Amino acid sequence: MKQALILFACLLWCVLAGAQASSNTTTAPGSSLPGLGALTLGLEGPGYIEVGGSHSALTGGYADWNDFYARGVVSGGRNTLTGEITREGRFGDSGWFGNLDLVRTLSENWFAEGSIGVSVGGFFLNKFQTTGLINRKFLRRRQLVVTAGAGFDQSKTTDNDVRGQIGAAYYFQHPLVVQGGFMWTHANPGDILARTQYLAGTWGHEKEHFFSLRYEWGREGYEVLGLPTPLVPTFSVAEDFREHTVSGTWRQWIGPNWGLNFNVEQHQEPAYHRIGGTFGVFLDF
Repeated sequence: MKQALILFACLLWCVLAGAQASSNTTTAPGSSLPGLGALTLGLEGPGYIEVGGSHSALTGGYADWNDFYARGVVSGGRNTLTGEITREGRFGDSGWFGNLDLVRTLSENWFAEGSIGVSVGGFFLNKFQTTGLINRKFLRRRQLVVTAGAGFDQSKTTDNDVRGQIGAAYYFQHPLVVQGGFMWTHANPGDILARTQYLAGTWGHEKEHFFSLRYEWGREGYEVLGLPTPLVPTFSVAEDFREHTVSGTWRQWIGPNWGLNFNVEQHQEPAYHRIGGTFGVFLDF
């Protein structure tokens, strides 16, 4: 697993080092993710790097969360590649997680996305996870994008999850994007089927600012909360419980090619309530 993390670090470095300058940053409806910088498909070279950290306070006697991340994006031709490494400190333990994500334009109306991630340390992190998505643009301006996909998560305990999801995003002529979707998670052991849903909205322009709000609610199938102890020689887990999360993001360009990213998030579930924020600095290419 350590070798896998080293590989992800090398790939991320290649993504950052290989980014080339591009003056064309026009974003077509559905060809990039709103609020995440220059994720343009079909253009040569645009991308960005971003570094930042977050802090969250938890109730229920749980230790605070402290995370750090480094992310790099580069695109060329039909492909956009994202590499990310995070160091996460949660529930009194810490670990590293690396993820690679590839978005590829298949035709004028279709694009696909696939990602794979691995971790080292951190009992709460998935040992391995992967996701595949297919996206279709509809209507005259191709302003409606419908998404469907599936994924698999393998935890560091005996739990594994199979996920299925559907969603849609509508790009208005005004600088507004509205999104919504459903995710079903089948968790084992326990044969638990849990569903969550979300609504989100993003307003703004590339190279100026983006404001986003997101609300997610539903049920979660499985969560690892603590390591085994001499008194309780098994992992502390929560199963099949209600949760909801509210988050807001402000991405602001300070200069033509750099800016700041702010995020606040509030999460509630039976085991604890959590509130925290993220601060990042990004540089566009």
